[in-house]
Amino acid sequence: MSYSRIVSPPPYSAVSNGRCNMGTYSGAIQNVNLRDAYRPLGFAAPRFIQNFRLKEWQAFQFVNDDWFMCVAVYNTKTVGTAIIMAFNRAQGQMYRYEHKAPFWKLKVANGLFGTRSYYRHKNLTIEIENDLEGQTFELSFNAQNMPGLPPLAGKLVAQAVTEPIVIVQPFAKNRPLYSHKTLMRATGTISFRGQTTPVEENQGCVIIDDHKGFYPTLMNYDWVTALGYSPQGLLQGFNLTDNQIQDPDKYNENCLWHSGKMHPLPPVKISRPRGVNNTWLIKDRHDVVNLRFTPLADVPVKVKIAGLSLVDYHGPTGALTGHIVGTDAKQVLFDDFIGMGEQKAVRM
Repeated sequence: MSYSRIVSPPPYSAVSNGRCNMGTYSGAIQNVNLRDAYRPLGFAAPRFIQNFRLKEWQAFQFVNDDWFMCVAVYNTKTVGTAIIMAFNRAQGQMYRYEHKAPFWKLKVANGLFGTRSYYRHKNLTIEIENDLEGQTFELSFNAQNMPGLPPLAGKLVAQAVTEPIVIVQPFAKNRPLYSHKTLMRATGTISFRGQTTPVEENQGCVIIDDHKGFYPTLMNYDWVTALGYSPQGLLQGFNLTDNQIQDPDKYNENCLWHSGKMHPLPPVKISRPRGVNNTWLIKDRHDVVNLRFTPLADVPVKVKIAGLSLVDYHGPTGALTGHIVGTDAKQVLFDDFIGMGEQKAVRM
């Protein structure tokens, strides 16, 4: 069964005259003005209430021969989170560096043209420099003197060499989710326990996620991503999400990146027949996606107050097998790739 989805040139703004420009786009939106949406919560509300419901983050997933990392600056408007989840591939060991802070102590950039996201503390610093006009992103991080954790630092320069997937999509009428994701080559250095090693060209790569949305009070989604180089040296990766967007056949953020091209993908379902700690199955009803994700190390978070679940989260790093069929009808293999998944239910 074939699948197709319209991918349009991007509008200048995410919102025009109060109305969200819903769609899937082939390039960056320069003016990410979600706060200009008319009644995004479905009722009249003061601007500060609307801003409180706008959840924002900027994240990178990084892979080389030694590491899989997720580095993120996250602002829920109730609390800010700066986090590095670093999986050492040789050790099979996950290291989690995290600070919770008042939301005003960190910054999530608005758009990707000459902007910056950051969190700064004497023990944990994350800096992201966005220069999409120059097709480069710079990521630096430094985690020192954190209890029970070895020192970790990195400096990476990523170059945008593939088509992005950019979306503005509806949780409800005029209630938008925005995301800009793209796969990039990366070079730089990683320092671990005081030893610095280079990230060589054609070995390191990253996916960026610039993300903002008027999420429902109960945020609920499944997600799997992976990236790396094929045995032939081709850069490839994917993003697959099953979330709360309306009309997912028309609106979703699923895509394959291969040989510089972005291929839109159909909606997927992620099943866990033996539980979250065992192999996940990722498939669609068009026979395009057929993947297995096996967790290697997890970072679960569970928070309950008075019997009410506020956070039920799993974010494992894992190994991939299987394939995705691109819009060119070619099968792209992901055997022996490494990636990350999330099972997330958060009440905010």
